[in-house]
Amino acid sequence: MKKSVFKVDHSTNNFKLYDADDKLYYSASWFLEFGKTTSEIYNLEKEVIFSIVKKFKFWKWRIAYEIQNKQHKTFVLNSVNKENTHFLLQFKEDVYEIKIHYAQKKSIFKNGIKIAEIDDAFLSSKEENTSNLLLVNMEDVEMIFLLFCCLKTGETNQKPVLKSQKELIPIEEKWT
Repeated sequence: MKKSVFKVDHSTNNFKLYDADDKLYYSASWFLEFGKTTSEIYNLEKEVIFSIVKKFKFWKWRIAYEIQNKQHKTFVLNSVNKENTHFLLQFKEDVYEIKIHYAQKKSIFKNGIKIAEIDDAFLSSKEENTSNLLLVNMEDVEMIFLLFCCLKTGETNQKPVLKSQKELIPIEEKWT
């Protein structure tokens, strides 16, 4: 099984997905609109293919992302735990799952099988605003970029503050 390597440049509130040859695949940006944190994902023709609205469910202490595709169908990426380190999304016939690990890594699963890994641990200051993305199947690249943008919507360059690394999910499968 051949894995594909991508990088995501996330300078300020803009995102760009590049392959290893620096070919652009998708772009996105997030902004505040009427008190809501919103993202839009664009294809190469600059058409909006997804819109995301980040919501904080105060009574449950969880984050949810409302996703609307270009056909105006709405899907929701919900946090499963109050630490907001485990997310689930029912998208058409597939179930996507995100686990946020220590060392600034994230794993993405499709129907229980790991399909991608995101590494935000920067190797050098030159790559400070870059995330490395490893995925198994090119067919999933649009969905993985969508999930990445959900997690980064509203996030600034500040380092997240966690009380303990124990709140993060341990990495069980190693394939990078």
